[in-house]
Amino acid sequence: MNNPEYEARIEDVKRRAHGRWTEILGSLGVGEQILKKRNLPCPLCGGTDRFQYTDKFGEGNYHCRACGAGGGFKLLQAVTGLDFNTALKEVERVVGTSRPAPHVASPEPSAERMKALAKRLWEEATPVTPGDEVDRYLSGRRLALAHYPKVLRLHPALGYYEKDPTSGKSRKVAEYAAMLACIQGADGHAVTLHRTYLKDGRKANVSEAKKVLSSGINGASVRLFEPEHELAIAEGIETAMAVHLATGKPVWAGLNAGNLEKLWLPDSVQSICIYADNDAQADFDGQMFAFALARRLKKQEHQSGPRQVRVLLPKTPGTDWADVWLAKAEHASRTT
Repeated sequence: MNNPEYEARIEDVKRRAHGRWTEILGSLGVGEQILKKRNLPCPLCGGTDRFQYTDKFGEGNYHCRACGAGGGFKLLQAVTGLDFNTALKEVERVVGTSRPAPHVASPEPSAERMKALAKRLWEEATPVTPGDEVDRYLSGRRLALAHYPKVLRLHPALGYYEKDPTSGKSRKVAEYAAMLACIQGADGHAVTLHRTYLKDGRKANVSEAKKVLSSGINGASVRLFEPEHELAIAEGIETAMAVHLATGKPVWAGLNAGNLEKLWLPDSVQSICIYADNDAQADFDGQMFAFALARRLKKQEHQSGPRQVRVLLPKTPGTDWADVWLAKAEHASRTT
């Protein structure tokens, strides 16, 4: 039976633990060797070097080639032998609690408020034009276009917020120009916004220069160029634009590796090229989720009809297709 109060408690602890899992796990008895992000035997299923702790998404993330991926709670339980309720109490003891008293509204913004905020920010922004801050940033990445997609806009002074580690509350610490990208769901309606904070023609020098306004994009994407029968898929917005410039193909950006495999794509698209990041120097997330998307698309052919699906990877480990495009553009400028 669902217990809303207990579930709210779990979500509160997860929120407060986000970005702190390495510290939390270390303080609760998970050995330093496990947390060094090296290949090791899996604490859950053994082996020799199939496991790696990555904390890639700030949730104590790990990946095992045998038993799959997991997060901080699962890892803590595997190493210490604690049941989930005891593990929850231990993590809560480390991070504290900010749960509201009974019958007091949660401080988390509602979906309606977040949608209203996204709408307001979008209306404050303007289309990208040559010479503005977004154009300067993209030009510096060799991604300038004569006409930019309508799903990108420039916000002239967007607040940058950071969470106070003690109270857990967000506070505005600065304002920057920002590139806004509209994230659309399966019905074509805006789900939320992606923000890239900018300064002096570059990403702002802050801890999170790129942020999604709210969580739960769940298969939504930034539809930079509308497809007919062919569509290219990439992870980041800049990578998607690089693919478009290199190939002329319409491209959508899935924004992160985990969302890539969930992407909604129209049945009318019969040729799909997935331009994956080469994460061979990290934990292979780019490749894994790209092939997971390809596999899902092939399995759905009974609904969509036959499809040509390909996954393409840069040759150099640790690079994406934006890196490939930039290197090519810089080589061309040196030889002309």
